[in-house]
Amino acid sequence: MNDSPTTRNGRRFLAFCGVVVALVSFVSTTSVASATSVVGKSVVIPDSDPLALSANRALEQLRDDLVRFDGAPETSISFIRLRRATAEIVADRLALDPNELDAAWADSDIQHQTALLAALTQVGVPYKRFAMKPGVGFDCSGLTSFAWGQAGFNLPRNSTRQIRAADPRTQETAQAGDLLRYPGHVMMWLGVGQAVIHSPRPGQFVEVKILTKRSMTRSTFGDPTE
Repeated sequence: MNDSPTTRNGRRFLAFCGVVVALVSFVSTTSVASATSVVGKSVVIPDSDPLALSANRALEQLRDDLVRFDGAPETSISFIRLRRATAEIVADRLALDPNELDAAWADSDIQHQTALLAALTQVGVPYKRFAMKPGVGFDCSGLTSFAWGQAGFNLPRNSTRQIRAADPRTQETAQAGDLLRYPGHVMMWLGVGQAVIHSPRPGQFVEVKILTKRSMTRSTFGDPTE
């Protein structure tokens, strides 16, 4: 007999907690070198973008909370404040409501929050084809692979394969941090409207952005945790 959704979700959460504890106990400053690599607590971030710095502070606090609360899905007031501060920076850049954005992040599960914050630590890193090196360069699927690797998930190293392996979602059922794939390009949804984070193309940098309605209509949502 198949497991119930509740049982499957419980197993996924316990597996995630085990990965987080292992990550935090292994403090490393090395970069991700392959699609199956997972870095330790310290990640290489750009030192010039306040959004990346804010996201990194929130991410480190989230990981500390998971160890402090022994893997329970609880977060501290310190993390909530740091997440809020990061959401406010994103909202200011994209002319969004910070309350709506922060609420969307709070409503997403711990895995999605971890992946989203990890991606935001790389804002300002240049696009580099076939690259997945924190603080150095990413192509589009390299960024999503890195971000979800920080949450304990190994994604295929290709935008098409990533969305095919993910569980289909709609904008109404997606969480902040879910994949959003436009033909030939993969991004992560920020949880509100048409807002995404992505590594766009050669000559540009990892950024938060508001997609056009046409691009949003042609894009497909997917949850890589399913």
